[in-house]
Amino acid sequence: MPYKDINNNPISPAQNPYIGAGSAASVAEQDNRIYIVHTRAIKTVLDGVRRSLEFNRSIRLFFVGDYGYGKTTHLNLIAKEVRTFNGICIPIQFQRLPLKTSNNPEEDLLRLQGAILAKISAVLDKERLVSKEDTQKILQESAYVDLIEAIYEMLNKTHQTKILLIFDEIEILFSKLKIEIPDFMSFLHGLSEKMFVRPGWGVCASITQREYYSKIVEEAGQLQEGRFDFHIIEPLSQVEVREYIEEKNSSLTHRVKDRGYPFDKEVIAFITAVSGGIPRYIETVCELIWSEAEAKQDSEQLIEIETARRIFSNRYLSNANQYFAELCRSFSVSDQAEAFLKLLFYSGGWRKTTQDLLDLKDSSPISYFHGLSESQAKYRLNEARQELRNNQELITFLEVFGKRPFKYTLKNLVFKSIFDYR
Repeated sequence: MPYKDINNNPISPAQNPYIGAGSAASVAEQDNRIYIVHTRAIKTVLDGVRRSLEFNRSIRLFFVGDYGYGKTTHLNLIAKEVRTFNGICIPIQFQRLPLKTSNNPEEDLLRLQGAILAKISAVLDKERLVSKEDTQKILQESAYVDLIEAIYEMLNKTHQTKILLIFDEIEILFSKLKIEIPDFMSFLHGLSEKMFVRPGWGVCASITQREYYSKIVEEAGQLQEGRFDFHIIEPLSQVEVREYIEEKNSSLTHRVKDRGYPFDKEVIAFITAVSGGIPRYIETVCELIWSEAEAKQDSEQLIEIETARRIFSNRYLSNANQYFAELCRSFSVSDQAEAFLKLLFYSGGWRKTTQDLLDLKDSSPISYFHGLSESQAKYRLNEARQELRNNQELITFLEVFGKRPFKYTLKNLVFKSIFDYR
């Protein structure tokens, strides 16, 4: 049954507030239908951006974060603020530029300069601020062969007091082209210094942390000399993930109480653990649970942890097979114990007895149990159960509850590890 808002109106499946797949929306093409949660970090950044715009000060921000941490979301929202103040935003997302390496650093740099100038020219022409003819004239004049000078003259032709250049996904330049990090950082530094003479003109940039973190830190001093405010984006805390989910859900349901509806508290804790506090992964897991649970739930009920885990298990079973095979090799666990863990995961891994697992042996895709009689399967499950309980190295993965019949639960850590196997 469909979920319902505070006024008992049904919420259609198309209104699912989460985005389950794909990378962050580009700076140029943000979907305004999607509710964007303003995390604490985003609020702090936007407060500073608004003050800069109100007092006509330059914006110079550089964001570093891993995949899915929200770099592009930060840039989207900053661009939106600039446009609110009747400014112009020129987004350059390197992932979308037609860049190919020549295997020659100098040639690659020239190609990059051409692509940047072409993008700026296209945006200014589309906004009817600078014509293509004026752009060509600037490029033809020898005084503006230098990239920074050419960019400055193009922007100067607009007569705009508030302009923001955005360079998103800079890491593409270093993975696809033969461009060195120090060379591009020097360009950003020079561009920042050139634009500093025009209050209200600014530059924002982002780069992925994983591959380039150490080199970025080495260059951070140069960025700060160029008057950049350097931000390292971190995963959200447990409290922030809960706030994120409650804000997103209540934006649709308009509930003041039970703002996390249709997720109960244990489900939110599960999502927090699996996502690691990474916004893109929060979106992925929430979208899955929201959409899949809808057909299984009464509209008045909260989605419970067992339902959420079972949905997750069904989606990521192939990843789980690889994970448990590697885990059991690491701890010298038998095949039957490995099959026990796989079957427990398939069940949702939430307080299951061996009889609960036995009931699933024929319907599950766990091939180990296929063809075994009821008594054979029961014997092997009991043997596996005893082996796992006696293995002290597995206490971080498996919880045992109650007295006979014991109930077994896979810890959230297991689900996070399987999610990371994607």
